[in-house]
Amino acid sequence: MTINARGATPDSAGHSEVFGGQGRTGRRVADLVVLLTPPLLLVVPALLIRARSIDDGYLFLNLASLGISALVAAYAQMGWHARPHDGDLLSARTLSGRRTVDLARLTKVGRLEVPGQARTDDRLILTDAHGVRLILDKLAGGDETVDALVRRALLSRPPGAGVVVSDRAAERLDLSTEVRRPHGRLKAGRTVREGVIGWIPILSVVVFAPVSFGLLVAGFLLSGVD
Repeated sequence: MTINARGATPDSAGHSEVFGGQGRTGRRVADLVVLLTPPLLLVVPALLIRARSIDDGYLFLNLASLGISALVAAYAQMGWHARPHDGDLLSARTLSGRRTVDLARLTKVGRLEVPGQARTDDRLILTDAHGVRLILDKLAGGDETVDALVRRALLSRPPGAGVVVSDRAAERLDLSTEVRRPHGRLKAGRTVREGVIGWIPILSVVVFAPVSFGLLVAGFLLSGVD
């Protein structure tokens, strides 16, 4: 792949073109769904209950609204069948359509770790200057991860590029030392202690539960249920 090549290139596994900025609209739609789900699930059922169109049991959807938003925020960005293309483009399929990140124009690199019973689901979060975001782990057709491509692209950036790399992503990409260098190619991002990762499900419940119950109470008040 070359750093300076730009423009659309054919998908070697299919027939659609890939290009920088592809999937930007899909990300905006997903972000809109994430933002609007809690208020819509609060207001719409309450108004329908006031009109006696539905049962007040629908108000309990408020308990799930934040969880739905969180799932959309994560899964709408997750890619599969990721493939590199000319011009430092990395393309993958997502639930909202094909997305393509420009590795030569990355602005943020994060890491998503979701603890499970058997293993931790570990992926990189890539965001480029076009506003496209992809959550990826492996390339299509094998067990090779996207790490080597991302690491090479980050090390090829000029001094002062200021790509924000979280501490967990830097650890996975073996760039912790590079992030601390004064040239400004990479910039330290969010810091999360390793021991906290296993507590994320419990911490999520602690944060979500009070807000969800607050939305439920607001729904009852808005609907006028006695």
